[in-house]
Formats: sequence, C-alpha cells, structure tokens
Amino acid sequence: MSGDTIIVEPLHNKNETTFKIDPLSPFYLGSHDIPGIKISSISLTHSNYEDWSRDIRMSLKSRRKYGFCDGSITKPTDKNLLDQWEVVNCTVVRWIRNMIDPSVISTVPFVEDASILWRDLSERFAVVDSTSIHSLKTDLAECKQLKGMSITEYYGKLKTLWDALAVHEPPFACKCGRCICDISSQAIKRRDNERLHQFFMGLDRSLYSTLRHQQFQLETLPTLNRGYHAALQSERLIQNDAPPPDATTVMAFATPGTSHTPTDWKAIREKAKLERRKLFCTHCEVHGHDIKNCFIKANKFPDWWGSRPRTLEELRRSKAGGTGLAGPDPVVHANVAFTPSSDRLSGPVYEDDDWSW
Repeated sequence: MSGDTIIVEPLHNKNETTFKIDPLSPFYLGSHDIPGIKISSISLTHSNYEDWSRDIRMSLKSRRKYGFCDGSITKPTDKNLLDQWEVVNCTVVRWIRNMIDPSVISTVPFVEDASILWRDLSERFAVVDSTSIHSLKTDLAECKQLKGMSITEYYGKLKTLWDALAVHEPPFACKCGRCICDISSQAIKRRDNERLHQFFMGLDRSLYSTLRHQQFQLETLPTLNRGYHAALQSERLIQNDAPPPDATTVMAFATPGTSHTPTDWKAIREKAKLERRKLFCTHCEVHGHDIKNCFIKANKFPDWWGSRPRTLEELRRSKAGGTGLAGPDPVVHANVAFTPSSDRLSGPVYEDDDWSW
C-alpha cells in the first residue's frame, strides 16, 4: 500500500500520532462498513459458487477491498499501516463468511487472512470440468424461444448460460504484457459475434425469420445489443399489428369458461335443454326448473313472459286446456346467450316445447 493515501496528522496536546485515512484508500472503512453486514443477496451453497463469487467480487471491488482477497494488497511491514490492514482484512473475512450458507459454513476453516479464505473457497467449489462445459454448451444449442415466450425472457435464458460458460471459458487475454495487436478485444468481439448468431438462431422462426435475414444481410454485422434491440422493436410491431378480436372471440370472452365457435352453439343448446329437463319444481310441478327459480313462486316475471300463467290456478287450467304453456326456467346465464340477436339476451332462449310436460 503506498503511503500517499494516508495522511499523518499529530493530535494536539498529546504525545502520539493518529492516522487520517483517505476515503479513496482501500484501508478506509466508512461508518456503514461494519463486520456484521451482508454485502450480497446470494449465499454460497454447494452448487452456486460461480454466481456467488462473481457477486461477492463486484461488491468488494465497489468498496475497493477486493485486493485483500486476490493478494494484491499485501501485509505491510510498517506497524502503523499493519494495524489498519488487519482491521480491514478481518472485516473482509467477516463479510465473506456472512455470505456462506449455514449448510456450508461448518466445512469452511476459520482463517484470519482474506486471501487464504478466498483461495480455499475457490479451490473447493470452483470445479471446472469438461462435463460442466459440455452441459452448458448443449443447453445453449437447445435454447429456443418457445411459443408465447417474450424476447426478454428468451434473452434472459441465454444470458444466464453465457455468463456461466464465461466463468469456465473466459476470453483469451495477453499475459506477456508486450502484445500490440489487441488480442483481448478481438477475442471478445468474436465471442459476441458467436452469441449474436446463437440469439437469432433460437428466435421463433414463424415470427422473426424476416428480421434474421435483414440483420445478417447488413454490410457490417450488428453488435449483440443492437440485435437484441432490433428483436424487441420487431416484437412490439407484431403485437401492435395483431388483428382485433372477431365476433367469435368476443362471444368467448363474454361467456366465461367457453371458447366455442358459433357452429358449436346448437349442440351446446341441446345439451343444456337435456340438463334442464332433469330439474323439477315442487311448487308448480313443472320440469325444466326448480323451486328456487320458479317465477310463479316468486311472483316476479320478466318482460318477455307475456300471457303465460302467473298463478298455480292459471297453470292448472293451462295444463287442462293443453296449451303447453308452463313456467320457464328463469335461471339467468350470461354465458349461454345462444342467439345474440334475440331480445332475451338476459338469459337462455327457450321455446314453448321447453315448457311442455
């Protein structure tokens, strides 16, 4: 740690020296940087080391403390600096241990050096094997946009697989420090081009075939982000151009629980008539409805009731005279309005033979 980040100031009236730490120094701890906080939303388990380590690494870097894990901030020899190094180092150790699941923490050795703890966890959980890589690449090859899946959902699945594979196969980078051909940028560009092809290959062909041809006919291949943006725009256009619901669809929405076409209504009506004939009213002794829905019992009649019997006496005379007019089933079912053109849209359409005995 360089000394220019620590300002030494003497305390007045005391024969001792205190250190004022620069807020930009890795040795600096703010009032919120206490050992007991959780610096991530992910706890380490036996199967999520890649996601966990990436999240912890970003959190520590945002606090300028990752150097205590990778060993770049070494233990100083100066006693004054050593005290502060140990304070921060122990805080980082606590932060890491706070983010280990209880099922795992019992197997983790208690060490006071953050770099040793970080290395131990990496050696135990960051197992890179050909089986894992093959599994991820198989999942990538089979990742498709299923029917009803949005572009965002599909891209999210791909992104998860890409990030997991990047942990096992990071882009090539120059290690000698003397390379002038910028091989790292070229490797990243090639990787992004491969991802662009994977993204478009998995899109729903019935919806985005034209978009795919347009993108790859461009003189310069678009970036992955531009390709994703173009797919989102195309998705919005497809949604906006969707035809309005036709009369059949409207009827389906108006009749919850059904999705029938008009050709089905006749069969549905006949079935409903058979079901109604199983009902029997003990008040007026007529089939087709029950006592709970008897107009004569309730003495309330719809406008279309007309000259039909309104009392038990009139009903008996009607039966004796053979007119075949009996109280209809008054149950109102908005979802069985079989003839929308009828003036009886408040309920089922019944004919006189529906009320005969």
